[in-house]
Amino acid sequence: MKRALLLLADGSLFQGELVGKPGTTTGEIVFNTGMTGYQETITDASYAGQIITFTFPLIGICGVNDEDDQGRRIFARGLVVSEYNPHMDNFRADRLLGDKLKTDGITGISGVDTRYLTKLIRDAGEMKAIITSELTEAEAKRALAEAPELTEEDVVSEVITEEPYDWPPPGREVPPLDGFEPERFRVAVMDFGVKYGILDCLTERGCQVRAFPGTAGVEAIEGYQPDGVVISNGPGDPSRLSFAFETVRQLAERYPTFGICKGHQLIALALGLSTYKMKFGHRGENHPVRDLADGRAHITSQNHSFAVGLPDETVEMLRGQGGEPLPGGHGLPLAKEEFALPGSELVVDKVHINDGTVEGLHHQRLPCFSVQYHPEGHPGPEDNLYLFDRFVGMLG
Repeated sequence: MKRALLLLADGSLFQGELVGKPGTTTGEIVFNTGMTGYQETITDASYAGQIITFTFPLIGICGVNDEDDQGRRIFARGLVVSEYNPHMDNFRADRLLGDKLKTDGITGISGVDTRYLTKLIRDAGEMKAIITSELTEAEAKRALAEAPELTEEDVVSEVITEEPYDWPPPGREVPPLDGFEPERFRVAVMDFGVKYGILDCLTERGCQVRAFPGTAGVEAIEGYQPDGVVISNGPGDPSRLSFAFETVRQLAERYPTFGICKGHQLIALALGLSTYKMKFGHRGENHPVRDLADGRAHITSQNHSFAVGLPDETVEMLRGQGGEPLPGGHGLPLAKEEFALPGSELVVDKVHINDGTVEGLHHQRLPCFSVQYHPEGHPGPEDNLYLFDRFVGMLG
């Protein structure tokens, strides 16, 4: 097989074998701890601009198929795996992962010590990286130095569509679940890179879904006469999407609103809060979240590098309640009950059990709520599908 190399911004160099299309790719290197669902992961638009390190040691054995894609193509810029299996063994597969990578023009590398690489990213933080099968080490260093940081890139423009579209598309059947009347409600989705699984979950619950580009204004969305609005997931730094803040604020004031992942961050920004970039993000299918309303723990699927910020006085208040700072690089204590945020009408109702980051918000006055994780799974647990039921319950 053709040789390839992986070079990180801190100078760390890894040698391996090419997977996918020969060439060169740059992006921010991250790691995903999921044991399944590599196809859903690489086609999730939230990974635009990033190179994914899979911690599961064997990737490719399930092959791929069109049905499980979460976007119109692979959006990740590159893949790093310990071992790539060039043989598929799954009755639903119709082609190899490597063939899909070549078709979508994605360069990857196998034969890398991903356990060591993951520890490096955890210790040093996410950073720029380059995978190449054609450049020398010196040439790769120069190319990497010239590559932009993720926070400097407009990755949302890579993933959003130019025109509104209705879901499901022709040929995709999404029958309603038992107890739900088809197309009872109209739901407008602000699409910043929405996963197909989110659109399916809405359709299954009797929603007639129309997705609008994230750049759409209030007038365009109101013209659809929706019963409710979903603010979708998407890639990159949410603070770069200031053009959407006023639209999100007005929609939240007029319609039942549900924010997912990037949508959670945009609701926070639109309603007076801040966001920050994490040292290393949450990516995988086993992230524990505490619901502060009832104390229950939920296992969630996550994919984000940014999180909603907490004011210093709020952190001190939580510590005063006996919460000790948790590991994870954020210095946040684990909240024990819901708490309001100063300067806004938002309440934190869910937190990450491992590091205390904000995982859920709701508005004290408006029918508006959001979660940082992916309740639809795809891939991941289906424990949190009840959140779609909660949203649909607000529409009637």
